[in-house]
Amino acid sequence: MPKTLNQHQIRRRAVQALFSYKVQNDMATTVVSEFRKNVESLEAALSQPIRFEVEYRDERITVRKFPKQLSKPLEAIAGIYDILGVENVEKTAVTKAMTFMRDFGGLTKKMNEYEANDLFKGIMANLKLVKLFQIDLDDEAPVAPKVLEFLRALPQDSTSEQALATFQKIFSMLHENILEKYTLDLFTPVQLQNELDEKLSQAELKAQAQTDELLRKTKVFVLNYDNDAPEAIEAPEYFTTLVDGILANSTTLEAELSKYLAKNWSFARLTLVEQSLLLVAAYEIMFTDTPDVVAVNEAIELSKDFSDEKSSRFVNGVLTNLVK
Repeated sequence: MPKTLNQHQIRRRAVQALFSYKVQNDMATTVVSEFRKNVESLEAALSQPIRFEVEYRDERITVRKFPKQLSKPLEAIAGIYDILGVENVEKTAVTKAMTFMRDFGGLTKKMNEYEANDLFKGIMANLKLVKLFQIDLDDEAPVAPKVLEFLRALPQDSTSEQALATFQKIFSMLHENILEKYTLDLFTPVQLQNELDEKLSQAELKAQAQTDELLRKTKVFVLNYDNDAPEAIEAPEYFTTLVDGILANSTTLEAELSKYLAKNWSFARLTLVEQSLLLVAAYEIMFTDTPDVVAVNEAIELSKDFSDEKSSRFVNGVLTNLVK
């Protein structure tokens, strides 16, 4: 039969489980966290008027570069798409946006700054229209001014059919076999924000599933790493209560413990061992019937096992103040 664990050992395993889970989960969720952070940065940049650096030569506008608050998060998201293995990445709004920004300087020649800005906003509202720049016109009729003319001629809240009719009117000089390539599908807006919301949601759901599985595996490993018996130890009820309860109430526990830290010192700055020790004891004090003195003494003993005398005194001080 698998060996059983006493209360002290259960608390010890709970500390180990929290520590191990935190380390592994932080690594597993970094990509999603970075994704979310860059999406928020990009949203903020796109909500403001675009201010790209320009210079004029021979009455032509040359866009030298876009502001970093726009280009950096977009480039970072493109890298995250690669990590996440997004299929047909070349067809995504992110790729189209980067392509458009890359070629923007050449597209905006003979435009003033206001026209260039209008063109940028119009294309970013429907990134499928990047395809319009594949039209090969002669030098006397550059594509970008025609695209801007098309965008300005669109009826407000136009349907795909109306957009196609407007396109055919503006680009009527094109050969019929070119016009035929531009179907209704082209005029169904593909917006960057819609795609990012969808991809981020998918990444978060996948990360949550991975997190749940990671927690399960961490519990099994921590309970059995020194188990000589052939059968796995069944998780003691109190072990599950501690680990699941702490994770479910971590925000409350951390906020309460933070009140008793030194000024200008945050809970996140503590070592992961100290965080885990304090969380186990604080949960016992605040959410269980365990006597306060037992919870504090157990935490002090565990801190001696996992750390040093200095850490033990620190844990004792924080928890004593919490109990008071």
